[in-house]
Amino acid sequence: MLPATSSAQKSAPLKPEGPTIQAAAVGFRVNEAKVDASTKVTSTALVQRHQGQDVALMAVGVGAMIAGALIGGTAGTIIIIGGAAMGLYGLYHYLE
Repeated sequence: MLPATSSAQKSAPLKPEGPTIQAAAVGFRVNEAKVDASTKVTSTALVQRHQGQDVALMAVGVGAMIAGALIGGTAGTIIIIGGAAMGLYGLYHYLE
């Protein structure tokens, strides 16, 4: 038998004495060993879904509204309405 694998050579695991950070924590604790991979959800994938495209739609919509106000007349009014619709569509998907 090798000395490295002998159980007589192993020392007992050290337990911390006194107060610990884990004992001072308030709230619920989840044992990571009991949580399987199917219950873990990454929040970043849910929050940032299509965020860049939605922000771009809102920005182009506001830009079209400004351009429509500068153009004026009937054509400007149509561009303002189209820009408002585009901006609201982007806002709807951004908040969804």
